[in-house]
Amino acid sequence: MLVPRKRPIVFLAVFVFLFALYTYHRETGLIYPKFSDTSLDIPDNSPANKTLGFGAILVVSKEGSSRRHGLLQAANVTDIELTIPKQPSWTEEEIDTFRNGIDKAARGSILAWMGHHNALRWFLDSGLETALILEDDVDWDIRLRSVQAPLAATAVRKMLPPAKPFSPFQKAQEVSQNHTQYWGNPTSWDLLYLGHCGDYFGEVNYEGLKKIQEKSLLDELPHSLYEDPSLPVKSDLHPFTEQLFAMFDVPDHTRFLHRSKFPLCTFGYAVSRAAAERLLTDLAPSKLRPGGPRAFDVAVLHACNAGAETPSPTSKFWNPNPHPDPKLRHKYASKGLRCWTINPEFFHHMPGGSQIAEISEALGHKVGIPPVDFAGQLQVTERNETSNIGCGFWGGAFGFDENDNERLAFLQEEVGRKGRCLKEGRT
Repeated sequence: MLVPRKRPIVFLAVFVFLFALYTYHRETGLIYPKFSDTSLDIPDNSPANKTLGFGAILVVSKEGSSRRHGLLQAANVTDIELTIPKQPSWTEEEIDTFRNGIDKAARGSILAWMGHHNALRWFLDSGLETALILEDDVDWDIRLRSVQAPLAATAVRKMLPPAKPFSPFQKAQEVSQNHTQYWGNPTSWDLLYLGHCGDYFGEVNYEGLKKIQEKSLLDELPHSLYEDPSLPVKSDLHPFTEQLFAMFDVPDHTRFLHRSKFPLCTFGYAVSRAAAERLLTDLAPSKLRPGGPRAFDVAVLHACNAGAETPSPTSKFWNPNPHPDPKLRHKYASKGLRCWTINPEFFHHMPGGSQIAEISEALGHKVGIPPVDFAGQLQVTERNETSNIGCGFWGGAFGFDENDNERLAFLQEEVGRKGRCLKEGRT
């Protein structure tokens, strides 16, 4: 008697399994996935840890900076952990090498650029997967950790979902052991602007936005709006920000996450390892180039513009703007950086002069006030708050003596955790 042949059934079963596995991974390559595998979903508004969900928070700060005291006090009250990589004392030869014969490059800008490089190298040496890099003159809201970061990270995860397991049978914990997922899949983005002096979708001058913006400019970009009760009403936002939000018809107490368009300044930005490597080697290298940017933040802006046409997340099957070197495309998705902006920003520099300007003035160069700072001066004085911040640390209202642990504990609980703005005339 002949035994029935079972091979076709086995082959069919194998085919179905492989097709399902292929479909599963193909789903993760969609340009803008609408949902992610629930096994890796992080609940909305999940609390942020002491590094706000990044591998580390690094501060660009030279030895002996007078800004550190206030910065560390703010970090203590907010209960966030800062790491300040030690900066070397750069020699004149090293500065001249960086200058590369470009005489008009400001010494202060070169030193600031080298300071950012120092932080980026520390990050790569650490083995961490992401880092948030701050300049040491930034201010932030008392609700940064308790309210702002959880809301923003939720918005980012919805746009850039956490990575799926390699197979449907792999445990989510095994995937996330070596990956930071709080801010979405770190292979889906390169740089997140959390601190800036405005992403106004174009250039600005002393009168405001240089080009009249239309709502369609926002509609054309991947973006999402979300409520943030810690954000001041529009009339209390920086005049340029208020103008932009009026044009885009953004409601009060609402931020939006969007692909970066024209971000200014690098007060606070998060990077992946791939982005840090690119900034150090080819996008913002340690030698100025003829005709190239003369400031680090401008080099980063150019890098974001170069990557603007690369989808984020980036599909493995279709990329209209890949890295120019096919041998590096497995590592770098774009010829630039895939940048996203939180608008308005969380981190803004405290009122007062910049160290770059101070160095230039000490060398006899006249330095004017940038348009964004000039436009915000009167409002900052009237509100007694840093631009776009509801209740910040500028002014020293939440200061404490070094050995006054009782006051620090009080501030951490009432101000940092409960978000009470304990300033005169505030509730």
